[in-house]
Amino acid sequence: MIQMDLEQRQSSRFPRSFLVTDHDDETFSEPFEGFDVNLTGLSFWLDDADLFLPGQQVSLRIKNTETDEIYCLERVEVVHQRASGERLLCGCHITQVSSAQLLSHHRIVMTDAKSALVSMQNSEMTEFDFIDDGSALSTDEGDFQEASMALNLAVSQLQSSRQWGSTLLQDLEDSIKHAQGAKQGQVDIETLNEVFQQFSRYYNHMSDTTLSLGMLAKLLAHTPDDLGDRQGWKTLIADFENRFLTEQQQVAYDFMHQGLSADEALKIATEYLNEH
Repeated sequence: MIQMDLEQRQSSRFPRSFLVTDHDDETFSEPFEGFDVNLTGLSFWLDDADLFLPGQQVSLRIKNTETDEIYCLERVEVVHQRASGERLLCGCHITQVSSAQLLSHHRIVMTDAKSALVSMQNSEMTEFDFIDDGSALSTDEGDFQEASMALNLAVSQLQSSRQWGSTLLQDLEDSIKHAQGAKQGQVDIETLNEVFQQFSRYYNHMSDTTLSLGMLAKLLAHTPDDLGDRQGWKTLIADFENRFLTEQQQVAYDFMHQGLSADEALKIATEYLNEH
């Protein structure tokens, strides 16, 4: 049941034309027909249920039949098998990918603007993460300058929000002390819960926004060198920014590209958004 919940919480799935085979079958001599994909999963048709078992981890070779691009996926977990007529649909969750695999899988999922929009609405930030081992670093100094800007923005954002967090934390502490000193039956649970919820929203907001900038920096630092792959990776990054960076972060990041410091960019971005 846990595996099924994990599989169902992932982003929207799309029917695509691709082939799946065992990692050792380099020529795709006996491929399975792909059914649908998303950023962290795929499913394909089986004739024999014993070939893949739920809970099993496998290595697969994937071929995009529209572009003939081939890539390998390690640590693919079989989540379920569902009967459909005389065949079985095998659903898999991709537990870890390299940056190259992430790019290839992104190309299969995001084939057009509509698919990208629908998929990204329901996607999770972890779907853009990848293992560092086997993922080449960029050799372009400009990519690291971009990554540095994203990290500087994350630090400035955290520093600028410390007073907000300190105030909420003090309110929470005061409310707890008041509740401890109150007589039995006089504890204002509603007020205490409201203060707690405010601090919880602050914590979640800062965690998500800081992580999004950190993930952006990681994506930038691993930008591939091949010209075609670079363009595809830039599209992947743009999809990520539009989905996971707040409007304030996106505007501030744009201002940093004009030479402003992270602190200045955040301040001007806030003023700009308040005016518009």
